[in-house]
Amino acid sequence: MKNKPHLSIRRLVFVLIVMQVGFLLLVGKLFKLQISNEATPEETAERTWLSPKIATIKRGKILDRDGNILALSRHSLSVYADPQYLRAHPADVARELAPVLDIPESQLLKQLERKDKQFVWLKRDVDYERIDEIRSIQKDIRGIGHKVEQKRIYPKGALAAQVIGHINDQNMGEGIEFQYNNYLLSAKERHALQRAAAARNEPINLLTRRDFTDDYGYSIVLTLDEYIQDVAEKELAAACQEWNAPRGTVIVMASQTAEILALASYPTYNLNAYTDSSEAAKRNLGIWFAYEPGSTFKIVAASAMLNEGIMTPESMVFCENGRYRLSNGRVIRDVSPKGWLTLDEVVQKSSNIGMIKIVTQLGHQVFGDYIKQYGFGKPTGVDLPYEHRGSLYAVQRWDADSLGSVPFGQGIMVTPLQMLNALNTIANGGKLLHPHIVSEIRDSTGQVIKKVYPIEVRQVLKPHIAKQMTEILVGVVEEGSGRRARVEGYRVAGKTGTAQKAEEGGRGYLGKEIMSFMGFLPAEHPRLSIIVMLDEPTGARFSGRVVGPTFQKIATQAMQYLKQTEFFGPLQPEPSQFTPVVTEQTPTDNLAVKGEGL
Repeated sequence: MKNKPHLSIRRLVFVLIVMQVGFLLLVGKLFKLQISNEATPEETAERTWLSPKIATIKRGKILDRDGNILALSRHSLSVYADPQYLRAHPADVARELAPVLDIPESQLLKQLERKDKQFVWLKRDVDYERIDEIRSIQKDIRGIGHKVEQKRIYPKGALAAQVIGHINDQNMGEGIEFQYNNYLLSAKERHALQRAAAARNEPINLLTRRDFTDDYGYSIVLTLDEYIQDVAEKELAAACQEWNAPRGTVIVMASQTAEILALASYPTYNLNAYTDSSEAAKRNLGIWFAYEPGSTFKIVAASAMLNEGIMTPESMVFCENGRYRLSNGRVIRDVSPKGWLTLDEVVQKSSNIGMIKIVTQLGHQVFGDYIKQYGFGKPTGVDLPYEHRGSLYAVQRWDADSLGSVPFGQGIMVTPLQMLNALNTIANGGKLLHPHIVSEIRDSTGQVIKKVYPIEVRQVLKPHIAKQMTEILVGVVEEGSGRRARVEGYRVAGKTGTAQKAEEGGRGYLGKEIMSFMGFLPAEHPRLSIIVMLDEPTGARFSGRVVGPTFQKIATQAMQYLKQTEFFGPLQPEPSQFTPVVTEQTPTDNLAVKGEGL
């Protein structure tokens, strides 16, 4: 019993000795890491990204249809210093670094003399070709380091900004950069992503080949044409500024293939400074902006009546002399009184009452079926993120209010791309095509590893009915509300649209309007289908005057360009070039894209 206190003391001493030894080992380890190791934390981080000569990870390019570079990556070199760790005199260091970094010695000296700092940037984004000179200086001067990063460059600045988009370090972003991120990644990054997905039992196909060792990302070739995109953006901006419209969009599509040649939004922004740009400017209005289309939607009911054989273009409709009372007591008025009109005159003179009479005769169920056949109410499936599906709520809960709005494009929501794709169905002989904006995917050697071909979704109209509708729409431009959209040397088939904007919550209308014009040309053998839409323009009452001239300017320049570049061939494929008919389309395979968009 008496020995127990002595035993306890010995045990306590032993524990204290073990703790002291452990503490000394820990101090030694920290000393080795912090003092004995000459590399700074920045240098340690740098080595994980550098090979002996170059950084190997490089993101793929984004190109237009002719191979013009819209986005690329290059190595960015940044030089830093640890003033506290600097062993040479700051003035000597500044003198040696100044010609390499192209910075005045005095500016460098201020940074190098900051003894209160352990890390200061001396210069960001140095020419990568100077890496050997900087490494040579590092060997002689302790406390100087560099970091190699990957920098994304957009040579065209704001051109197609909303289409190209961007992606951040959280793998969130917009446009092609986001939608096709899995293909733009380097080979190593793709393999890592594929392994991670397989571990979650979510196998994905990233076009990664086992025998492919190059560490560069794939290049994405767009259907966009740089010249037509530039024309669309300039004319759109000019129209928005002339009519004080806060936003607008233009889409130019190859009629026979549904390739998107231009997709412009206003306002826009410079991709090289996207962090300084407003979120509103980053919105791709052609696919994101849902609006009531107004009279452009009249093509649906008119073509349905013809396709069902209920009416011919010469069939007569009584338009009630401009005033018509619905069963719920609501009164519908035309802009000017009209009596008996033929079907083609109802479209050309844009009679709302005439369209109500037509839909009443057609029946709302058949009308609703044609609306869906044209692709409204769901995304087109274009290979871009955040596409809006629109809304057919007024069609689904059909009542007297629906009859007094939907036939002439009020009470429903569509996107500009949906509306243009519907018009393009008429231009394409009654076939609804799947619009797309990516043409092919190439590896770093230029080899095509995936090619995108036109896809026919379904036959909506009989071919001869599409021709009848084309002639009706030619009358809109030559004799009706679309005269200002005429293009010299070509017959244009088109339709104007002016829609009142509903208040938030749908409680009525604000007095503000959305004006649009869509058309295709040449009417006999369509090559281009174009839509112009301005939101809340001021200064004129009718869309033909506001947006018709913008369509005319874009179409004229685009057709002149296509003639000069012999571009007509690829825009009119042989039937064998079409892939088999499909009824459903899904967005491109980017794991980051979830849901149906905003």
